[in-house]
Amino acid sequence: MDSTVDRLTQFGLSDTEAETYLAVLERGSATVAEIGSATDISTGYVYDLVESLAERGFVVVDDHRTPTQVRAVDPESAIESMTEELTDLESNLSERFTDTKRDYPAIELVRARQTLYQRLETLIDGADEEIFMMVPAPVADRLTEPLGRARDRGVFIALLLGGEDHETVDRTAEVADVVRTWEPPVESIVMIDNEVSVTSDSSLLRGEHRDGDYGLVLEQSPKASGAIGSQWFNFWAAGDEVASADPLSLPAEDLSFRHGVFVATKHAAEKDIEVTVDLFPGQDYGTLTGTVADIKQGLLEPATYDFPVQNTLVLDVDGEQVSVGGPGAFVEDYSAKTVTVREQTD
Repeated sequence: MDSTVDRLTQFGLSDTEAETYLAVLERGSATVAEIGSATDISTGYVYDLVESLAERGFVVVDDHRTPTQVRAVDPESAIESMTEELTDLESNLSERFTDTKRDYPAIELVRARQTLYQRLETLIDGADEEIFMMVPAPVADRLTEPLGRARDRGVFIALLLGGEDHETVDRTAEVADVVRTWEPPVESIVMIDNEVSVTSDSSLLRGEHRDGDYGLVLEQSPKASGAIGSQWFNFWAAGDEVASADPLSLPAEDLSFRHGVFVATKHAAEKDIEVTVDLFPGQDYGTLTGTVADIKQGLLEPATYDFPVQNTLVLDVDGEQVSVGGPGAFVEDYSAKTVTVREQTD
């Protein structure tokens, strides 16, 4: 079978439909008799085939002429027609799809230093929303290229760096939104998009490999995410802020919640702002819009939280104050997926 015919059949055409379309395509325009002669298909059957091809956007049939002329649709338009059919099919299949995500996290044990760095680079390159990283400064320095690519994509990056290598800290700060340092050499915790975390003996990443050192790559369940996040923010609270980048200009739209808190905190110091939060399903509203009355956070100094892991926006909505937290919020009135921050206009 012609390889082109074979490939067309993979997109739903029958062998004879594919052969008929190619016969017309090669001639630009042909009569039914000419198509039958070229394909060795009976004239009566050719009529059925070209009618089917016309319905799918591959040919145009001009039956006002005698004999009937069949004209090929250009390949770009024909492919577009197939793409539309596939898109419709995808939509129908998606409606029937039952997602079977894990109820428990998957764990990968990594003992080789190079493998762990490769895993970190891959995860950083796949980040969509946020990266929270606690590592020795030289480790972050080695990851500046993927971190820079992530920041260029709009990913929010917070770094807690251990050690006293100030030159490395300054260099690494160029690829982060906010950086803190902590003099004791820290162990390594990396959280990405609230979905994947990496924990490791820092000696493994520094190349000071000891027997028994290993890293864990953990695909997080919500409970695991909360526990690891709490641990990270407790360490973060002990650090000293050494750099913070300028926030996104306003309006800043559809930010991850903690990125939204960062942007709101920066701008609220200079102007009145309002936010719109997109809430998780199952709450009283789909979205809320209000002026920012207060922010409870520890991403930036000075901290205003009641406890280290807290990131809360207090909004004035129609004269009533409500509190909004991010994914997994447990003390706030609402839990939000994304935040849009804009300057208050009233």
